[in-house]
Amino acid sequence: MALIDDINRDYPFQVKLSLDDELRGVLDWLDARLGRWDMYVDLRDQSIRYCFRDLADASAFSRSFVKTREVG
Repeated sequence: MALIDDINRDYPFQVKLSLDDELRGVLDWLDARLGRWDMYVDLRDQSIRYCFRDLADASAFSRSFVKTREVG
């Protein structure tokens, strides 16, 4: 788990998405920000965690790729 601990330390702002989510454009979006992000896949949780150095990038990523669902 040392690698994940390093990612969590260096990239504290994280967005977790399901492996089932269709993520068109993610790689292009991330490519424009090389060095400012990392990611890892959690197979047990069936998710991808996109990790960012700063809150602004994490927020922009969320606005672009996280689907908001209304409850009720």
